[in-house]
Amino acid sequence: MTMPDYYYILMSQRDITQSQVLEEILRERANYYFSKNKPLDFWLTISPSFIKDLGINKKVIKTNFYNQHQPDIHVYPDMAFYGCLISLDKEFINWIKLRLGYFEDISLESPISLDSTLVSDGVYGKLNVSKDAISPLDSNSNLLDPSLILEKYNKILNISYSKFY
Repeated sequence: MTMPDYYYILMSQRDITQSQVLEEILRERANYYFSKNKPLDFWLTISPSFIKDLGINKKVIKTNFYNQHQPDIHVYPDMAFYGCLISLDKEFINWIKLRLGYFEDISLESPISLDSTLVSDGVYGKLNVSKDAISPLDSNSNLLDPSLILEKYNKILNISYSKFY
């Protein structure tokens, strides 16, 4: 049995969770799939396990994306705060990349050149999943960027306090 290929874009958690363009695209696509009774072929994951388990992080840290977004990605030692959109549909991922900005290909064998003039929004790649490999959908939801949590708490506190004052 042949296992499907998965295609992905990887961004900082902050960028992937706060992108209004991405949120709108995913909401509309999900609504379309549900209206047609079509199974979903895309997923949004927080802190995907395959980044560490497959050694992809070693390639990511050599990219412009990592150098430009490092404060949003590694707030604490050994904690990578990535967000990932994964799909079985290569054309969908290609279209998303075009809509969101510039993404670097980390599946290339040659070293990625660091060109500080290129503003990178993330990286992309392809996963060949074997029967014995980890699922690309496995994630560590406990690795949520603390600044995102603090923003939510601040909003809740502001709403709560505004009712009393």
